[in-house]
Amino acid sequence: MPDTKKTFDSISSNYDIVNELISFGLHKKWKSDFVKLRKFSGNVIDIATGTGDIAIKIKGKYPNVAITGYDPSNNMLNLARKKNTHKDINFLQGFCEDMPFENEFFDIATITFGIRNTKSVNESLTEIRRVLKKNGVLMIMEFSKNETIVIKQLYKIYLHWIIPFVGLLFSKFNEYKYLADSIEGFYSKDEMNKILEFNHFKVMENVQYNFGLVTVYIVMKS
Repeated sequence: MPDTKKTFDSISSNYDIVNELISFGLHKKWKSDFVKLRKFSGNVIDIATGTGDIAIKIKGKYPNVAITGYDPSNNMLNLARKKNTHKDINFLQGFCEDMPFENEFFDIATITFGIRNTKSVNESLTEIRRVLKKNGVLMIMEFSKNETIVIKQLYKIYLHWIIPFVGLLFSKFNEYKYLADSIEGFYSKDEMNKILEFNHFKVMENVQYNFGLVTVYIVMKS
């Protein structure tokens, strides 16, 4: 697995525009819908915050929330700070598997399109569970497999041709080829639900977009 910190530092300058291209603009709707799925209060951490979209959306909708945006890429965080008009969002650099927060500190944790890029999904979930309060909520949005033959084949074309081609346009072929491979190799909705339950989270709700190719997991620390 490549060094994801270096990968995202490398692609940070064009990350938002490439996201727009490879999602055909849909990522904005997904993120807006994601923030509407839950009422946010208390201490919130947005893990793998990237350029800060989710943290900024949450703060805009719930100004009394104390929110931390957390990511391994300093370059991404610098862009998040520049985009942020809510000056009281705390952006911090670090890895999900080893977070510098007290036990049971956060009421809600979010991670969008980031769990698959952690060094270890299980270690990350263990650490997220540690920093969540009792009955704290974790919200994950991530790409997921669809085993329907037609959709699966179309998705392969998208992953193996469209995403790397867009990366090539920005001289980042290898980086976007890695991202495409990480999407293809990630879990189905049912597989991810089992992993969450194994790590002592109670699955409360799944929401799916784009024929099940994007899944939201809303779970509670049990």
